[in-house]
Amino acid sequence: MGPSSDQIEREIAEMRGSMESKIVELRERSRRQVRRASRVAIIAAGAGLAVGLTVVGAVLVYRLTRPPTTRERLRRLLPAGLAGLPIDAKHAGRKARQRVGRRVPPVRLYVGDRQVGEEPRASQWERIAIRAAQAAGTAAAGALVTRLMGGLTGAARGKRE
Repeated sequence: MGPSSDQIEREIAEMRGSMESKIVELRERSRRQVRRASRVAIIAAGAGLAVGLTVVGAVLVYRLTRPPTTRERLRRLLPAGLAGLPIDAKHAGRKARQRVGRRVPPVRLYVGDRQVGEEPRASQWERIAIRAAQAAGTAAAGALVTRLMGGLTGAARGKRE
């Protein structure tokens, strides 16, 4: 026959007692591991902070103690709105041409019905004839104004006498 019920109950109680001590021990171990992990995390964060501050401090000391470059000197001279503009002469010229090209639309200038810049090439004799006509017109207008002015002043003299 098998074991009696009293014997089974005793075995169960012994098993519970041994399990209880193991559970308590496991809880203590987990608490120790959590404490150890939190200490490691705090130490790692402190070390990272120290390294970060050291690097930032070193960069600041380097930037403050080295002589400024030509580019930095030029940037200090520019007003705040122009600080984003490039300093390189080649790059600046290229950028300026792009900006002007984008902002200014093509312009066409018309005088009368002719577009300026698209006049057909005149031959040398045509240019001489045009200049002669301009000179003749100027001379005729000058003579006419002189005669008119002379007539007005002569008429004014006649009335006085």
